[in-house]
Amino acid sequence: MEVDFSKGFAQKILGYLTGEISGLKSGQTLLATSDVLESLFGKYKQFSSRSPFKQISQIFLSICLSTMNLTTTLVKEALETVRFLDVEDWSNQVLGQSMLSKRRILFSAAIDNTETA
Repeated sequence: MEVDFSKGFAQKILGYLTGEISGLKSGQTLLATSDVLESLFGKYKQFSSRSPFKQISQIFLSICLSTMNLTTTLVKEALETVRFLDVEDWSNQVLGQSMLSKRRILFSAAIDNTETA
Protein backbone atom coordinates (compact mmCIF):
# COMPACT_ATOMS: atom_id res chain seq x y z
CA MET A 1 0.00 0.00 0.00
CA GLU A 2 1.42 3.39 -1.09
CA VAL A 3 1.05 6.35 1.29
CA ASP A 4 0.47 9.80 -0.24
CA PHE A 5 2.28 12.34 1.96
CA SER A 6 1.61 15.21 -0.45
CA LYS A 7 -1.97 15.68 0.80
CA GLY A 8 -0.77 16.16 4.38
CA PHE A 9 1.95 18.53 3.22
CA ALA A 10 -0.52 20.51 1.09
CA GLN A 11 -2.87 20.80 4.07
CA LYS A 12 -0.03 22.09 6.24
CA ILE A 13 0.90 24.71 3.62
CA LEU A 14 -2.73 25.79 3.22
CA GLY A 15 -3.12 25.95 7.00
CA TYR A 16 0.01 28.06 7.32
CA LEU A 17 -1.07 30.46 4.55
CA THR A 18 -4.57 30.72 5.97
CA GLY A 19 -3.09 31.66 9.34
CA GLU A 20 -0.77 34.25 7.77
CA ILE A 21 -3.47 35.96 5.72
CA SER A 22 -6.12 35.91 8.44
CA GLY A 23 -4.56 38.97 10.07
CA LEU A 24 -4.47 41.01 6.86
CA LYS A 25 -6.86 43.88 6.37
CA SER A 26 -8.84 44.17 3.16
CA GLY A 27 -6.56 45.38 0.35
CA GLN A 28 -3.37 44.79 2.36
CA THR A 29 -0.61 42.85 0.59
CA LEU A 30 1.39 39.95 1.98
CA LEU A 31 4.96 39.43 0.77
CA ALA A 32 4.94 35.72 0.07
CA THR A 33 8.22 35.49 -1.82
CA SER A 34 11.29 37.66 -2.10
CA ASP A 35 12.16 36.67 -5.69
CA VAL A 36 10.83 39.95 -7.06
CA LEU A 37 12.79 41.98 -4.51
CA GLU A 38 15.96 40.03 -5.22
CA SER A 39 15.49 40.63 -8.94
CA LEU A 40 14.99 44.37 -8.39
CA PHE A 41 18.12 44.64 -6.24
CA GLY A 42 20.01 42.66 -8.87
CA LYS A 43 18.97 45.20 -11.51
CA TYR A 44 19.96 48.02 -9.16
CA LYS A 45 23.37 46.44 -8.53
CA GLN A 46 23.94 45.98 -12.25
CA PHE A 47 22.95 49.59 -12.98
CA SER A 48 24.95 51.05 -10.10
CA SER A 49 28.05 48.94 -10.87
CA ARG A 50 29.03 51.62 -13.41
CA SER A 51 29.55 54.04 -10.55
CA PRO A 52 33.06 54.28 -9.07
CA PHE A 53 31.57 54.66 -5.58
CA LYS A 54 29.85 51.53 -4.28
CA GLN A 55 27.18 52.92 -2.03
CA ILE A 56 23.45 53.36 -1.94
CA SER A 57 22.69 56.79 -3.32
CA GLN A 58 19.87 58.67 -4.99
CA ILE A 59 20.14 56.10 -7.80
CA PHE A 60 18.35 53.83 -5.32
CA LEU A 61 15.17 55.67 -6.29
CA SER A 62 15.51 54.20 -9.79
CA ILE A 63 14.41 50.77 -8.49
CA CYS A 64 10.77 51.76 -8.88
CA LEU A 65 11.37 52.40 -12.60
CA SER A 66 11.75 48.65 -13.07
CA THR A 67 8.27 48.03 -11.70
CA MET A 68 6.14 50.52 -13.57
CA ASN A 69 4.97 51.46 -16.99
CA LEU A 70 6.36 54.92 -17.66
CA THR A 71 4.01 57.06 -19.67
CA THR A 72 4.42 60.66 -20.78
CA THR A 73 1.52 61.59 -18.50
CA LEU A 74 3.18 59.97 -15.48
CA VAL A 75 6.55 61.59 -16.20
CA LYS A 76 4.90 64.99 -16.72
CA GLU A 77 2.98 64.66 -13.45
CA ALA A 78 6.14 63.64 -11.57
CA LEU A 79 8.12 66.56 -12.99
CA GLU A 80 5.34 68.99 -12.06
CA THR A 81 4.81 67.73 -8.51
CA VAL A 82 8.21 66.62 -7.20
CA ARG A 83 10.99 69.14 -6.82
CA PHE A 84 14.63 68.08 -7.01
CA LEU A 85 15.30 70.04 -3.80
CA ASP A 86 12.75 67.83 -1.99
CA VAL A 87 14.45 64.68 -3.29
CA GLU A 88 17.84 66.09 -2.29
CA ASP A 89 16.57 66.94 1.22
CA TRP A 90 15.09 63.46 1.58
CA SER A 91 18.33 61.92 0.37
CA ASN A 92 20.40 63.92 2.86
CA GLN A 93 18.10 62.94 5.72
CA VAL A 94 17.81 59.25 4.83
CA LEU A 95 21.06 58.39 3.06
CA GLY A 96 23.36 61.05 4.49
CA GLN A 97 26.29 62.68 2.81
CA SER A 98 27.56 60.87 -0.28
CA MET A 99 31.11 59.55 -0.61
CA LEU A 100 31.69 61.89 -3.57
CA SER A 101 30.58 64.88 -1.50
CA LYS A 102 32.92 63.87 1.33
CA ARG A 103 35.82 63.51 -1.12
CA ARG A 104 35.11 66.93 -2.66
CA ILE A 105 35.16 68.56 0.78
CA LEU A 106 38.34 66.75 1.78
CA PHE A 107 40.26 67.53 -1.40
CA SER A 108 39.01 71.12 -1.74
CA ALA A 109 40.25 71.82 1.80
CA ALA A 110 43.67 70.42 0.90
CA ILE A 111 43.92 72.64 -2.18
CA ASP A 112 43.14 75.81 -0.21
CA ASN A 113 46.04 75.11 2.18
CA THR A 114 48.74 74.71 -0.46
CA GLU A 115 51.04 77.25 -2.04
CA THR A 116 52.39 77.25 -5.55
CA ALA A 117 56.16 76.69 -5.66
